[in-house]
Amino acid sequence: MPFYWRLSESAEPASGIAQRLPIRVVADAQFDYLKFEPSDDEWAVIDAAYHQNENIGFLNPQSGQLNTYGSSVNNFFLDVIRSAQPKRIVEIGCGAGFSIVFLRQHGFVVTGVDPSDYSQQWSERLGFQLIKGFFQKDFLEFQPDFVYCNDVFEHVPHVESFSKTVFECLGDGGVFCFATTNSSRSIAIGDISMLEHQHVNMFTERSIRLILNHAGFSQVTIRGGSYGNTFHVTAVKSQGKAEARGTDGLPACAGYFERAATRVAAFQRFYEARGALSCYVPLRCIPYLAAVGDFGLSRVFDSNAAWRGKYIDGYGSPIEGVEDVRYRTGDHFFVGSLTFFDEIKKTLVSRGFPESAISSIQSLP
Repeated sequence: MPFYWRLSESAEPASGIAQRLPIRVVADAQFDYLKFEPSDDEWAVIDAAYHQNENIGFLNPQSGQLNTYGSSVNNFFLDVIRSAQPKRIVEIGCGAGFSIVFLRQHGFVVTGVDPSDYSQQWSERLGFQLIKGFFQKDFLEFQPDFVYCNDVFEHVPHVESFSKTVFECLGDGGVFCFATTNSSRSIAIGDISMLEHQHVNMFTERSIRLILNHAGFSQVTIRGGSYGNTFHVTAVKSQGKAEARGTDGLPACAGYFERAATRVAAFQRFYEARGALSCYVPLRCIPYLAAVGDFGLSRVFDSNAAWRGKYIDGYGSPIEGVEDVRYRTGDHFFVGSLTFFDEIKKTLVSRGFPESAISSIQSLP
């Protein structure tokens, strides 16, 4: 499927980085989550993309998300830090450092950890302390009492050992706090819209508890974020046995691939009955379009004005904006986002689309 890693001004490929990559997903039986397993060659492509300043995964002024998703996670971190009152705070995978700057404005000093040249450039620009490198055991020269990360837990391979390393670096009473994607609903219905090459892990609440309990954390609190479909997670390192609350019941991933095959078949019937579609939220539609061999025939739309006119590598049509929506008899919209479906439907109806011409993967027979 298209390798969704940047937005560019044209459909021309980047030198040395593939426009499309396979995506292989397996279920981790021990910790009950889905994980992407790239080959060594595919990891090399992903790694090359991470070294580009255009990486779409970074939260920055060009992302168009600082006042929505960015504000949600920053206020979450601020609330937990105010409650914990830590003395030494570390952000793993700090990227452009906007959470660090936000917390600095509220009186807290944070040390960032990130291996990218991109992060180094922003640390120099914004004046925050950065330790350049991948977080690992004995990496820090001091013992933090608060570690947090955003958009990291879903990106790191071997997330169980990563969690264990965070646990070991913290002192007693230390707090691990992070925001990550919530894939519960997609896993439950067999939705493939969550698949993308940089998100190597897809979690439910049960899987997060299993992973953190295995690492040694107790007092695990998981809540939904105030924007989008995210988990806001807080875990404490304390003496005594880690709790196992919320890990009973049937594995969430059992039967996922059978459910996914059913959903893909439903989309293929839907697609073949209509020809090329208009699709809303490219990130979530592209897995379905790729499954039916559409790499640029369908129009793709997004509400983020900063993305209008930009191209995704491996997909031949530019992203269009809300102002480009025009209803013509026979047109049909497929909305890839389950989280924002109702909101997007209202927008499309206001632009003249009848509700009967708007579908999601969950509404397809």
